[in-house]
Amino acid sequence: MTASNFPEETLAGGYAVYTDAVGELRRRYSFDFVAIGLTAFVGAPLKWIYSAGATGERHKRIVLAPGHGIGGIVIKSGKPMLFTDIDEEIDPQEYSSYPIVFAEDLRSFCALPLKKNGRVVGSLLAAFRSVEPKHVAVYQQMIDDLGDALCDLEVVSEGFMNFEKIVEEKRPAKSGAPIPHSEITRIIGAQEDERKRISRELHDGIAQELWSVSFSLKRLRDMSMGAEERALIDEAGANIERILDELHNITVELRPSALDHLGFASALRSQAAIFERTYGAEIVFEGELSTERFPQALETQAYRICQEAMLNACKYSDSDRIGVSIESAGGWLRVSVSDAGCGFDVEEPEIRGSGCGLPGMKERAFLIGATLTIESGEEGTTVTLVAPMGTDEGAL
Repeated sequence: MTASNFPEETLAGGYAVYTDAVGELRRRYSFDFVAIGLTAFVGAPLKWIYSAGATGERHKRIVLAPGHGIGGIVIKSGKPMLFTDIDEEIDPQEYSSYPIVFAEDLRSFCALPLKKNGRVVGSLLAAFRSVEPKHVAVYQQMIDDLGDALCDLEVVSEGFMNFEKIVEEKRPAKSGAPIPHSEITRIIGAQEDERKRISRELHDGIAQELWSVSFSLKRLRDMSMGAEERALIDEAGANIERILDELHNITVELRPSALDHLGFASALRSQAAIFERTYGAEIVFEGELSTERFPQALETQAYRICQEAMLNACKYSDSDRIGVSIESAGGWLRVSVSDAGCGFDVEEPEIRGSGCGLPGMKERAFLIGATLTIESGEEGTTVTLVAPMGTDEGAL
């Protein structure tokens, strides 16, 4: 079952039904600007894909993460938003938090969440570039006429959010210094380089030497000698084979060659096979990617996040089956790792091992501009990564 909210053609702006819908709403109610913003996946940013009355293409370049901007707040909260006079209701210092206001010089608007299959997948924005008392009645008339549907989407028009509360929550805390990400970024980049070096040395150095010793033992065994000597040689050979298997597992965990040569999906499947042999859980993959390769920064960080998620599921969930879903659409990569295990407290997780797993995953997601969602309870745990596929290789 696909996790994408819409087909690629729709996300690319090619669905004529939505194009006609925004044009009709603008004509019927004399709005200055109408737009439908869509998300590729739950947790993915919103883009204003379909519009009517735009002053240019600037609004189409706006990308709103959940909780940011008008569209992002609407999709995260699942509640509609209404402003009748922006200059009266928003502090000018807050304008930068709403890029569509700048892009289209909006002064009054109504934003309604749009649902599909019970989940919020987008937003309808209807707006004026002027302020007039009659606008409230126009918005209400539009809501009444729409009922609960726009094309094939469900419209949410009840429970308008308390904007003053939202503004307060968006303001940064007055105490506490910001986290310096640049140093962490440098450390993670250096760590990946060191992992690659050690992996290469283990494979090209120690592993090759052990293969040479194993070959010599096999030649020695073929020589004339007693049963006891042959048994000792067989035991030594078996130990070498075991050590070589361990070395292979270590080199894959450090830096899988498949990640450099074949890409993200192949490397993740290779790592999953090792976890299956090591921990006994079945790891099942589903979904397809639109391309085999991504920028190096995205491949590396997405792989590390999913590697950690699979490892945690294998070690701590007590689940016999782990599902990995991979998909790409609308320029975004979505990967989820889920289990039906015991779950844990996401807010205050019990520290096991080094205790660096979850913070490390969140930091890596930050580095590539991704959204990382961790949901856990009695039904199990799901870790979902939604990342832009255009992440620059220079991010690390």
